[in-house]
Amino acid sequence: MLQAINSRKSIRKYKDEKVSPAQFEKIKTIIKNVKPLFENIPMEVILIEDGKKITDTYTGLMSKYTKVDAPHYLAFTSEIQEGHLENIGFIGEEIVLRLTQLGIGTCWLGSAIKQELFKSLFNVKEKQNYIILIAFGNPATELKPVPSRKRFDKSKVVNGAYDNKYEVIVQSLIDAPSAINSQPWKLLIKDNKFDLFLENKNILTKKILKDTNRIDMGIGLSHLYSSAIELGYEVELKKTSHNDIGSPQYIISAILNK
Repeated sequence: MLQAINSRKSIRKYKDEKVSPAQFEKIKTIIKNVKPLFENIPMEVILIEDGKKITDTYTGLMSKYTKVDAPHYLAFTSEIQEGHLENIGFIGEEIVLRLTQLGIGTCWLGSAIKQELFKSLFNVKEKQNYIILIAFGNPATELKPVPSRKRFDKSKVVNGAYDNKYEVIVQSLIDAPSAINSQPWKLLIKDNKFDLFLENKNILTKKILKDTNRIDMGIGLSHLYSSAIELGYEVELKKTSHNDIGSPQYIISAILNK
C-alpha cells in the first residue's frame, strides 16, 4: 500500500474507454472485502458502471470546474450516525488505494450531485443517505510516484517529537488527499499511541468544510493504518482517554504494536 500511497493523486482526465470486465471483478472483490472503521454503522458502496448516469446530471457553467467526467463512479450511502463520515472516508480511501494498485485513477467528488437527485436515480437503502462520490477509470496518463506534494510542514501536523521509526507512517498521513487541500489532521504521538485530531487550519474554510473534513479524517486515518500494517505493526483503532492539546477536536486513536 505504500507504493499506492506514493502514486495516488486526484485524476480528473480519463481515457474514453471502460474498465475491463476482469478489472471490474477485482473491484467488486475489493468493495466486498473493504474494512470499515465502525462496523456498527450501516452503509453501502454503489458501483456505477455507466458513468453517464452521473455526468448527464452536470449542468451550468461551473460544472467544468467542479465536476469530473469519468467512465465510472462509486457512490457511498450511510445511515447518519456519529462517526459515519469518518467511516466513509476510511472505507473509500482503502478502495482508492486498492484501485491505484490496479493502475486505475480516482478522484473524490464532494459536490457532484444533490441528495434528492441521487435518490431519484439510484436505489438507496431505507434510513441511508447519499454521502459522496469517487470517480474512477483508466487515467489519461499512467499513474507514477508523485515526487512532491503541496503539504504543510510536519511541525503543523505533529504535536511534539516522535520516534524516527514512525516517519514513514506520519508522511503517509500527510500525503493523504483532503477537500481543497485543507489538510485538517493533527497528531499527538506518545510512545506507540497516535491520537488523531481535526484541526482546520484555515478559518475561512472551517465552516464550509465542517462535514467534508470529517471524511478527510477517515481518509488520512486510512493512510496511517495501511502504512503501519505494511510495516508490520498490529494496529488497534479506538477512542481512548487522551491529553487535550487545545482547539483541535479529538477523533480517534491508533495504537501500534509489533
